[in-house]
Amino acid sequence: MDDTLTIKEGSLNSIDEVKEMFPSCLKECELVRYVLSGDNLRLFVVYDIEEEHHHDHEEEEEDGCCANLNGHLFSVLFHGVKDVVIKGEECDNYTLLSSEIDENRISLSYEGNNLYEADSFLSLSFSYLSFEVEDEGKIASPDV
Repeated sequence: MDDTLTIKEGSLNSIDEVKEMFPSCLKECELVRYVLSGDNLRLFVVYDIEEEHHHDHEEEEEDGCCANLNGHLFSVLFHGVKDVVIKGEECDNYTLLSSEIDENRISLSYEGNNLYEADSFLSLSFSYLSFEVEDEGKIASPDV
C-alpha cells in the first residue's frame, strides 16, 4: 500500500512534503490519543510552533519539518503494525521524553499528565508496513 494523504485544509504544499515529514515529525508533535485496532494503529497528534502564542502582526518564522502546520490536528494511521508494545495508561496530555524513529519502526515514551488522577507514563513501540496522514484541520483554540 502506498503512503497517502488527505488534505482537508489545503495547508500543505504537496503530498511529497508530508511523506518526508511523517513519521520523523512525530518528535515535534504533541500526542493527543492513540487507537489500536487489529493490525492498525492510529495516532492523533497536534503540531504547535510555540507553546505561548504571540499576537504580533509580524509573520512568525517557522522552522522544522512541521513548518506551516501550526495548530493542526493530524491523524496518522499505521497499517500492518506488529511487535506492538504499549505500557502505561492513557492520560489527559503528554510530554515526549524520548523517541526512536527508524524506517518502519517507532518507539515513543511520554510522561502523561492528568487533571484529576495520578500522572503516569506511556510508551508505544511498534513496527509498521505503511502509513497514511490526514490533516484534520486547524485547531480553533486550546480548549478544543
